[in-house]
Amino acid sequence: MDRWTPRTRYEEISPERCWPLLESQQVGRLVWNGQEGLSVATMNYAVDDLTVLLRTLPYGTVARECDDRPVAFQVDHAEPTTRTGWSVLVRGRAFFDDEDEIPREAVDVWPDGSRVLRLRVVPRQVTGRRLVLVGADRRPALLA
Repeated sequence: MDRWTPRTRYEEISPERCWPLLESQQVGRLVWNGQEGLSVATMNYAVDDLTVLLRTLPYGTVARECDDRPVAFQVDHAEPTTRTGWSVLVRGRAFFDDEDEIPREAVDVWPDGSRVLRLRVVPRQVTGRRLVLVGADRRPALLA
């Protein structure tokens, strides 16, 4: 019996449609160029007023290397059975955020530790791509 393999193609996602996708997830990747070269940290986040809000350790690498620096933040979601999904990339600048109006709980941080330092990614560019099924390639009812 042949194994059905879905056919997919990429579609661009407008910046306006990227924000609801960002809001739908809790984990993304922060990318920056630090002392060791390109670095990536998987982090919990929240979307706040068309920016990305992170919490980190005040004495960690992210705190030392990301304030007032260019960064990228990437979030994605995949459906392995259909080989579909999406990816959103936020390019911008990270800044320490000391606004008192934002509660510490705004970002649900999973790992233990004193992640009290808030870092805000202010976007310069937001792009996204979606991998969608090609219309004529719906899974057949029976495989010969």
